[in-house]
Amino acid sequence: MFFRRSAGKTATGGVSPPLREPPAEGVSRLINAGGRVALAVLQELAGSLSAAEFTAFLRRPVLAGSGILEGTLGGPGRGGSPALNRTVLFQPAEQAAGGVLASESLRTAIYPLVKGVHAAGREDLFSVGRAAGCDFIVPDPAVSKEHARIEIRSDGVRLQDLGSTNGTWVNGRRLEGAPVALKDRDLVSFARCGFHLLEPASLHAMLQPPPDPPAALLDEPDQS
Repeated sequence: MFFRRSAGKTATGGVSPPLREPPAEGVSRLINAGGRVALAVLQELAGSLSAAEFTAFLRRPVLAGSGILEGTLGGPGRGGSPALNRTVLFQPAEQAAGGVLASESLRTAIYPLVKGVHAAGREDLFSVGRAAGCDFIVPDPAVSKEHARIEIRSDGVRLQDLGSTNGTWVNGRRLEGAPVALKDRDLVSFARCGFHLLEPASLHAMLQPPPDPPAALLDEPDQS
């Protein structure tokens, strides 16, 4: 999963700019056309808001990028044509260490389970796929155009595969048929693209800077 931020520093080592006030509309104002929110913005907000304030700002869980499963991409999964708009078959590696390899773009992808201010459709239903019309656009050739659906219910979050070529997985188990319930920190994979479902409080904790080392360790003389 994404790295924790360093206190007062940007990813390039510079000093972080002054934090903007969070939008009054909540996270929906920050969501782009692909359903994502910039990780850097959430990092800054997590550093200035309490866990309760951050939870109220997000309102719902997020899908946080985890990585790309190691394996190979083959020919088109359906139709036989190598056209760019076709889903390609993915073959997982038999000896993939730990199951995932780091991918910078996915590792920092955050998809809140909230509709953006310009999004259409039901507020409790989210389509996942690589097609432009999806609520969560996952731009990977192994992901089907309409890959999966997420629904927010009164009793929690439900995930359903939509007959995708390379499958939807929860904690290593491929989904078949009916929707399944998700819980905090579940590993969700669309084809080879992995994410963790995180409640706002879990995301807030992960975005906190590491604690400073004890003063005694900083003052300890070099014994070498």
